[in-house]
Amino acid sequence: MKHILLILKEPFLDRIPSLKTLIWYLLNKDYKITLITSESERFTLLSFKHENLRILTVCQRRKRLELPTAIKLLLKTFSFVIFHKVDFLFGGDAIGNIIASKIAKSLKKKHIFFVLEYPQIITKQVLFLTRLQGLENKSLEKADIIITHDKWHKQFLLSHFDLKSNNILLLPNASFTPEVTMKSVFLQRRLNIQGQKIVLHSGGFGRWFKCKELADSTSNWANDVKLVFHISHNLQGDPYFESVYNSDYHGRVLFSLEPVSTYELDTLVASADIGIALYSEAELDYRATYMGLAAGKIGNYLKCGVPVIATRLLSLSYIEEYNCGILVDKESDIADAINRILSDRDLYSKNAHRCYRELWYPKLYVYRIEDALL
Repeated sequence: MKHILLILKEPFLDRIPSLKTLIWYLLNKDYKITLITSESERFTLLSFKHENLRILTVCQRRKRLELPTAIKLLLKTFSFVIFHKVDFLFGGDAIGNIIASKIAKSLKKKHIFFVLEYPQIITKQVLFLTRLQGLENKSLEKADIIITHDKWHKQFLLSHFDLKSNNILLLPNASFTPEVTMKSVFLQRRLNIQGQKIVLHSGGFGRWFKCKELADSTSNWANDVKLVFHISHNLQGDPYFESVYNSDYHGRVLFSLEPVSTYELDTLVASADIGIALYSEAELDYRATYMGLAAGKIGNYLKCGVPVIATRLLSLSYIEEYNCGILVDKESDIADAINRILSDRDLYSKNAHRCYRELWYPKLYVYRIEDALL
């Protein structure tokens, strides 16, 4: 039984569909996996258990004189590798990959770099890299295997870093649960809005997702269409969230704030008529432009047969190529997009499933990753 040690500084594995999918797949292929992460009241770490999975945690830094969380993770990881047989060190975020790289090099282990987000490069907006960003980029170039989301991510990495194409493997940001083909009434019951049409924004909440602009756009939506924000973690005290949450949208904007398990999330998403995913290039720069198959909410919408409205980006052009949704240039276009989809939703839904099966389905990709670990 091969043993993978996964280091993830931020305890949000449950919010990373592709990493969770890969872990679940390998666990069921009789890999032993140990996760070392930190503790947080903001996130649900993991909504499933497995006999081959072990989770070790460190307390996040709360006092000034306390060791930084990253140092705690480094010490915990080094101690674990010294006393246990480990075949691969797997980094799940920036700090996780830096730690995995340093220990893998010193103890001659293999380092698998999971690309959670695009690494930072020098741009017109970012004239120099922080020490952390520089260390992350070095760990990327030293990694034995790199897992990223799609062809856009792979080309970006090859263009900006000294990497070998054969070392880069692909895995869309899709969850491991099966495709959903039945309509649900999860949100209708949770929010007591039977008989209403639901446009769902699922997952993160912030200005990079243009959430305020999205909420403001509901002013010209039909009266029987509701925007629902389902939020995956605790945002109490966040000024941007509270500015939207406390605004009066005349009943058009609703919030689903209670976390759900991995399987419940599919039922929740399947209860929506349309899924929406907006991305701000002003806030995210190339991370939005080349979003592609990293957009986990889009993958989940498609898996559940929910048509998509998204920002018009080149890397999201497949949405219109598969006719499973509509891309919009500005938020004022959303109302018309909603009406167009609802006028022929069955066709859009059928195409959503086809897009998922042909482009997003993770089993098309995990076999190659497993082969690389042999």
